[in-house]
Amino acid sequence: MRRPFLIALLVVGALLLVACGAPAATEPAEVAPPAPEATAAPAEPAQPAQPEPVTVRFGNMPYLDYGPWIVAEKQGYLADEGIQLDTTMFEVEQPLIEAMLGGSIDVAAGADSPFILLAPQTKDALKMVSIHSLFTGYSVMARPGEFKTYDDFVAEGMSHAEALAAASKQLEGKTIILPGGASFYPVLDTVLNYAGLTRDDVTIIDMDPVEGAAAFLQGTGDFYSDGLPQRFRLEQEGMVNVLTGVQLGGGAMDTAGLYVTSDYFAENPEVVTGIMRAWYRAVDYIKANPDDGIAIMIDWINEQSGAGMTVEDGKRFLTDLVLFPTHPEVGEWFFTEGSQYYWPDRLAAVKAYNEAGGTDYTGVDLNAMIPAEELWPQFAP
Repeated sequence: MRRPFLIALLVVGALLLVACGAPAATEPAEVAPPAPEATAAPAEPAQPAQPEPVTVRFGNMPYLDYGPWIVAEKQGYLADEGIQLDTTMFEVEQPLIEAMLGGSIDVAAGADSPFILLAPQTKDALKMVSIHSLFTGYSVMARPGEFKTYDDFVAEGMSHAEALAAASKQLEGKTIILPGGASFYPVLDTVLNYAGLTRDDVTIIDMDPVEGAAAFLQGTGDFYSDGLPQRFRLEQEGMVNVLTGVQLGGGAMDTAGLYVTSDYFAENPEVVTGIMRAWYRAVDYIKANPDDGIAIMIDWINEQSGAGMTVEDGKRFLTDLVLFPTHPEVGEWFFTEGSQYYWPDRLAAVKAYNEAGGTDYTGVDLNAMIPAEELWPQFAP
């Protein structure tokens, strides 16, 4: 506050000297330079806002062959793609497909057999955009001591074909519990065909897997058939595998992939690609870190089904019952002519099986509905 006051005094003094006739000062009065203006610190560059993840309404099933989806979530591979799953669980594919047609699910995991069976009803609405795993873990089970197994017949000196026929023949006039659905009936039909039987020769009890296994343990039915969780549970209770998917081959195995509604795929192709990249990253992780990867899947399966599996059980099943090829291996297995899993051969066989059962594929372009080979290169992680 002092400086302005001093300047004012000097000005007044100069005026008085001029008024008195004194000569004006030749040297200008010193004036202090203005204080430098304060400069603000440079602003930090604004960080770009992270986009909100895309929420995908997803249908899944509680079986080991669908476990990599959980690994993809737990390991953050889906998050890396900007995707978050809103998952609904289903026991079999038919209600899952109905939910997709009803508009409550956009994307789902499922086997090829139900998709192909229902193609005449879904041809304009759904696509199966990937073929990426193989399941051979079906079995037909019985109580110990009541029936002979395929292995028993082989031990008696029968050939493979003879043992299949003899083991299958035991179902005649008996009752079998199995979940309804296109994934399970081909297994039963494969068994019956080896013995020259049809479904009319057996009594079928259609029950959900958990309820069916419990009923079988309580004495209902002569045979039981399902996938791995309940098969494992029954093995723990002492039940025996009369026939297994590996022994049966053919219709007793499934490939699985990703279903998507046609509208969703047309509007969100990059999301579907991101989901599949996350799948293949999960498969790579499981193969590189089997203890951790399998543990994630087994914990999830036990939570869903109460099967009580261990990591060692998971490793056993993943040896030959549930197979997860890597992205390059998918090309070798499913899309290379001459492979035992060549997809066009598999598609033709399932279609022929369904046509023999009365399914009419007039006007249905299955190759257009299942563009898996065309899209596969885009899914490389």
